[in-house]
Amino acid sequence: MAPSDSLIGAPARLQPWRYLYRLPLLLAWLLLAVPLLLIALLPGLRTRRLGGRPLGAVVQRAVARVLVRVLGMRLKVIGTLPEPPFLLVANHISWFDIPLLHALTPIWLVAKADIRGWPLVGALAAAVGTIFIARGSDASRRKAARRMVALLRRGYVVGLFPEAGISARRGVDTFHARLFAAAQRAPAPVLPVAIRYWRDGDIHDERVFGPGTGFFGLMLSMMGRAPCDGQLIVGAPIAPDGLTRRELARLSQARITEMYGYAASR
Repeated sequence: MAPSDSLIGAPARLQPWRYLYRLPLLLAWLLLAVPLLLIALLPGLRTRRLGGRPLGAVVQRAVARVLVRVLGMRLKVIGTLPEPPFLLVANHISWFDIPLLHALTPIWLVAKADIRGWPLVGALAAAVGTIFIARGSDASRRKAARRMVALLRRGYVVGLFPEAGISARRGVDTFHARLFAAAQRAPAPVLPVAIRYWRDGDIHDERVFGPGTGFFGLMLSMMGRAPCDGQLIVGAPIAPDGLTRRELARLSQARITEMYGYAASR
């Protein structure tokens, strides 16, 4: 179900005065929250318990939630997360999807190896345990798949963007099936999650990280506009039993496409 034109919001007008408080807040996040996160992720500290959960996971989610607010987003979760482990699969619109998912739950995300080279973001991605895959490398993909299976068997949440890229088109593209095999081998359920950006309508065109869009340019554009909701719509888990990886991919894509339309009608 695709959103109708009446549910598509126009990009908000740039309001430079918002930089007066958001840029200082971002600097404070960099100087205070990032060092705190790196300390909490140190061996020997990250597994200490805080409120019944590992310290590293607690701090990681808290730091991501602060970043989401600093960037001008309000995290809105529709639905309930199951108990881990599970393979979380989501549509991909922007690099903002990454902090949104980390704000939802501690997660080991699968990402393209190019992100390693992004200023600051690459270092943070490596620190929180991102599973990098080199584009076009079967060896890298197999290594990542083994890591995914091991993490799922140890009770963690692993995240994947099965579209394998970002399209400037509104909607959900075809899901690639290969890495769904990790859910079969673990075994662990697949959890479909739809991502939307919303302000009086869907603002995909304002947030999409499409061709020709620069990382810092998109971030500054976002920080200079009115707040929006970062919607995460959580679907029902899909048991991998009796399904091929292609069937898992098609079913996940169908459910996320349906929820994507649902989010647009909120």
